[in-house]
Amino acid sequence: MKKKRVVVVGGGFAGVRCALDLAEHPIDFDVILIDRDGYHTYHADFYKLITSGHGPLHIPREKFRLAFSTAALELAEIFEGKSSVELMRGDVGRIHPAENAVELSDGARVSYDVLVVATGSVTNFYAIPGLAARALELKSPEDALNIRNAIDEVFARKPKHEKISIIIGGGGFSGCEAAAEIALWFAKLAHAHGRPPENAEVTIVEAGAQLLMSAPAWFRKKTEARLRGLGVQLIFSDSVVGVRDDAVDLKSGNAIPFDVLIWTAGVKASPLAERIEGAKLAKGSCIVVDPYLRVGNFKNIFAVGDIAFCKGFGDEPLPMLAQTAVSQGRYAAYAIHRLFHDRRTFPFPHGSFHPQFIIPLGGHYALAYAKGFSLESWLPWALKRAVALKYFMSILPPRKALRVWWRGVRV
Repeated sequence: MKKKRVVVVGGGFAGVRCALDLAEHPIDFDVILIDRDGYHTYHADFYKLITSGHGPLHIPREKFRLAFSTAALELAEIFEGKSSVELMRGDVGRIHPAENAVELSDGARVSYDVLVVATGSVTNFYAIPGLAARALELKSPEDALNIRNAIDEVFARKPKHEKISIIIGGGGFSGCEAAAEIALWFAKLAHAHGRPPENAEVTIVEAGAQLLMSAPAWFRKKTEARLRGLGVQLIFSDSVVGVRDDAVDLKSGNAIPFDVLIWTAGVKASPLAERIEGAKLAKGSCIVVDPYLRVGNFKNIFAVGDIAFCKGFGDEPLPMLAQTAVSQGRYAAYAIHRLFHDRRTFPFPHGSFHPQFIIPLGGHYALAYAKGFSLESWLPWALKRAVALKYFMSILPPRKALRVWWRGVRV
């Protein structure tokens, strides 16, 4: 039987998992993994990059290197020794299902027998006037370093008697993690720049009535208490309607001055979702998939991870979480293998998916919730590092995984 060419677009959680699982069958498949950047990002460690170092003259280069190496892993290192996987740097501009081909932004074409679309999500600015031009995102390691540098620059240049205001749009996991870490960082920054620490404030603006709307009530209440205890200001049931050079305009009519604005309030599917001929889109421009994670009527195109609209309980889409993406990437590899051997394929088991929550909230404090079991303080933080180790072990050889994990612990 002739080997099939499987093209995986995107080196995120779903794409990497799918490609690694397919690499276990080198006799059956040749895999081409196309990714724009050439590295795999571990989003759970982005918050650590924001507070690496404390001042342009005091940045420990080793600390930056350590922090970045846990948040961004080279795909070449992950797939070292996987002879059936070819890595390709490139940005896919359009997909032509009728021709079984993906078109790169430079015009080159790559043919496929089976295609897996796993390009994730991008920041959603909701067409709010002035927001995209003035806000900083938190979707990549580079974004985290941009935030870090912007805050550090404000501490360096603003008069010491004037208050520094950091505003975070969105009270989801990324927003809460960043707020807690930044609030604790203020003391170090103030000392490095000779400023009074009380002259700096971080505020979360959340359009909903509570933080972390998808999490259990206990988890939400504990998060709010922790943030308030760190001095984080919380604004609920109010949304950003416009952004000027020095102020955020809210729906309530209030305006909040800011020095740095961080936007974590929403995501939408990668733009590639709109460039697949014949694909149906749902909320957030996500691709509608069938119970087998296939796109439309195409039996050889799968969409996995954040870019896919996959129904769970109550017809609600499964959450855009790393654990969702990993499980879908694993399933896609399973389905492709079954398809190759003309075997019956079972639908993606979305009904068995139960989200687990761990959130670091500054220093060695964290919260954890899984299947009715809850923890707080340093133990969940240690658990989060254990989860990181487990993930690194799943994509890297044991010795490399331990080395990457230990870098994160040192940070």
